[in-house]
Amino acid sequence: MFLKSLEIYGFKSFADKVNLEFADGITSLLGPNGCGKSNIVDAIKWVLGEQSTKTLRAGRMEDVIFNGTDTRKPLQVAEVTLVISNEEHHLPLDDAEVEIKRRIFRNGESEYYLNRNRALLKNIRELFFDTGVGKSAYSILEQGKIDQILSSKPEDRRYIFEEAAGISRYKVQSQEAERKLAKTDENILQVETILKEVKRNYETKKNQAAKAVSYRELKREQFSLEVDIQLSTLKSYILLRENKIELKDRCEQEYEAKKGLLNQGDEKIEAMQDQLRSLGSQRIQIQTELQRLDESIKGKADKLELLTQRFRDFLLQKDQAFSRAQVIQEHIERDTGEIDQKLSDIEDLEDSITQIQDDLERNQKAIEQTRFLLVGQQDEIAKREQENRELDALLEELTLQIKELSDVIVVQLEQKLAQTGYNLEGKRLARSKVVEGILNLKHRIEEQQQFLSQLSRTTLKGEDIAQRQMNFQQCILDGLSSLETLFNSYEAMQPTFLDELISPEGTIAKKHQVDERMLNVRRQLQTNRDRIVYLREENERLSRQIEQYQEAIGNQRLAMNQIQSQKSAAKEWVVKLQRSVTEQEYQYKDAINLSETAQQRIYETQEDIRSVEAEVKATKERIASLNVDLKDLIAVIDAQSEEIRAQQLQKNADYEALQTLRSEKDKLDLQIEQLASNVSNLYTSFFENYGKSLKEFEGRLTDEIVDIPVLKVRLEEVRKNIEGMGYINQMAEEEYSEVKEQYDFLTKQLDDLYKAKSDLDAVVLQIKMRSEELFLASYKQISQNFQEMFRRLFGGGRAELSLVDQQNVLESGIDILAQPPGKKLTHLSLLSGGERSMTAVALLFATYLVKPSPFCILDEIDAALDDRNIGYFLSVLEEFAMKSQFIIITHNKHTVMGSQTLLGVTQMEAGVSTMVSYRIGRIEGEQVILNDAQQEVTFDENGSSEAKP
Repeated sequence: MFLKSLEIYGFKSFADKVNLEFADGITSLLGPNGCGKSNIVDAIKWVLGEQSTKTLRAGRMEDVIFNGTDTRKPLQVAEVTLVISNEEHHLPLDDAEVEIKRRIFRNGESEYYLNRNRALLKNIRELFFDTGVGKSAYSILEQGKIDQILSSKPEDRRYIFEEAAGISRYKVQSQEAERKLAKTDENILQVETILKEVKRNYETKKNQAAKAVSYRELKREQFSLEVDIQLSTLKSYILLRENKIELKDRCEQEYEAKKGLLNQGDEKIEAMQDQLRSLGSQRIQIQTELQRLDESIKGKADKLELLTQRFRDFLLQKDQAFSRAQVIQEHIERDTGEIDQKLSDIEDLEDSITQIQDDLERNQKAIEQTRFLLVGQQDEIAKREQENRELDALLEELTLQIKELSDVIVVQLEQKLAQTGYNLEGKRLARSKVVEGILNLKHRIEEQQQFLSQLSRTTLKGEDIAQRQMNFQQCILDGLSSLETLFNSYEAMQPTFLDELISPEGTIAKKHQVDERMLNVRRQLQTNRDRIVYLREENERLSRQIEQYQEAIGNQRLAMNQIQSQKSAAKEWVVKLQRSVTEQEYQYKDAINLSETAQQRIYETQEDIRSVEAEVKATKERIASLNVDLKDLIAVIDAQSEEIRAQQLQKNADYEALQTLRSEKDKLDLQIEQLASNVSNLYTSFFENYGKSLKEFEGRLTDEIVDIPVLKVRLEEVRKNIEGMGYINQMAEEEYSEVKEQYDFLTKQLDDLYKAKSDLDAVVLQIKMRSEELFLASYKQISQNFQEMFRRLFGGGRAELSLVDQQNVLESGIDILAQPPGKKLTHLSLLSGGERSMTAVALLFATYLVKPSPFCILDEIDAALDDRNIGYFLSVLEEFAMKSQFIIITHNKHTVMGSQTLLGVTQMEAGVSTMVSYRIGRIEGEQVILNDAQQEVTFDENGSSEAKP
């Protein structure tokens, strides 16, 4: 089993359909960084069923579809097809070749195909169980897999050993059995709960069923009495009907005698009609012959039409051949003109090459100017940053001044408060006294106003009024004096020292000045920072612009290569056109010969047409003779028909006498039917009342039946007994039967579930024992192989594998200890990158010695290896390549030179990957890589290729 081909369309950077043909042995996949080499590995993992978008380096599964470029629109579908040789039938299919296809649409819909038939993801995964092949098996080893093999979690390494031991299928079966076991436990609990409820209902329905049985016995007796009454009535109807039937039989005998006479007349008419039919047969024969001749004429007409059409076709063929000769002559002239045009295009392409070279020089100058501007802006950023550092120092100084002024303000407030004896409670008391004095004065004024308003209604003397007015004025003066004293006391409680603090020369004013200065410094800082951000963004833009210029230079160089290719193609096209002109000259001669052949066939067809026209004339003369014979035969047939009509009139008279007998017979039939209807109604009424047919009891008609009055008395007694039983559940017996059936079913189901659980426990135990046995055998063999392979790859040293938990083999992690030559035995985390890669390769090859994968894909695992380790690696790889197929993505020239086949990936169009082919050749006795143009190709550290002239 090995990879035959891989077809990719619309997957990641492969916008166009690409087909990779793989060979035996070692195949190297070459190409610069970012060209899409790893996308080929992703495509193989994806078609084998990979579902993790992280593993596929995508955000969503739809991201694997080609997303478009500046010049291409996004695609709506991605499709990968993998063809695997199965001649040795390692896969469980009879086909010698297995084709696996996966397709995904932009709406998220995904499809799988196995040998061009729709399949499920489960079918694809089961196909590769325990073969070493699969999305997560050891057939694909990349940098991420190396980290997983050598990670600090020993459990992450188990998948290699499980795949090699062939227990992946057992593991899936065990997990499936455990899920079924859990489901069985749930079902047991559910059935036990239902069974408790059903058992309670079972006892209730059992009692109701017993009562229903007694009820049914009484109903049965009632029904028997009803049957006897109906049978007595039925017997009387039957006797009367038998009498009517005897009268009908006598009438039918007379009817049959009359009918015999009528039949004799029918036989005579029938004989005459036979003779008439014989004449009719002769008439039909003549008409058939006429029809045949008519069809013969039509056939000859069709043949004549066919010959005429053939004549026209030959004429058309002649014209077409002549026209084709003219068209070929025009093509020859057109191709000759196109040759001249291509030669002119070659001159234009040479002018384009000159123009691109000028553009390259302009872009180089633009890069230099942009770099000069970039350096200037970097200097301005440095100056702004230095100014910001100075402003930050000034800001710290101003902050310190603010702190000092704030401390001074606090100290001055405490001193002033102590000197003035300011007291908040005293201030509130003074204020309340002022307010109270104002209210008292207001009250006195209001009393005086009331007094004045009532003055007109009083009889006081003038001196009393004057005295009262003087007293009021004195009271007002005393109140104002007291109020002034209280206000002065309140005013004395005010903190006047606050005016000194907030004055222009005060401490608070100085603090405000420092605050304002700090605000200006912060504004300047923010201005500088904004300018620095702008300049850095501008520098990034200029850097991107430089990259764009560089990209444009690359594109222009690529365009120059393309134009040169177009120039070569144009020259090849001129050669092809000249060859085409020669071929068309031969075609022109063939067309002339075909025209002459068509003219000869035209003459032959004209002779055939004259022969068919003569045959048609002879056939028409025969038709005229037959028409005369047919006319004479029709006259004889008309005379015979007239005689038959006379016999028919006599038959009608006999028929009227027969109808009289039939009328009497029908009357008796009606009476018999009426009695039969009464019997039928009796049956129907009985069925409607009791749901049974009375015919079931007709055997009792011969028995002696008790008189109807006696039967009715007993029937009434039975009805009273039924009414006294109360409510009867008519469905009790059926319900009891259903409940009993359900009860018995649940009991049996519960027993079956317990048995199924026991069987599943045994299956899980058997699978685990078998898996553990296979795993331990493979683990021991891989461990021995790992030690030998490690020493071979490192040129010495030793390595060990150990189970973390030997008591739990199927879940235990696997620890790896390695000791390269000259070092101590240590964990993998302390090894260098190259040592880690070589250790992972040693474990991979150790696994291959136990169970080799039919093919293996290695993605740049030799990137961290030096020349010495590459030598060890290649020597082992060549040995394993005898049994397995290896596909290596590499930038290492030594690895490439050790390969039998080379495949290249490049991006002739930005963002679109395509394939190129290389081969190993020799120049001056040295082994080199050659392209299709037989030029030597070299690769730099990034995998970019360059052809030497």
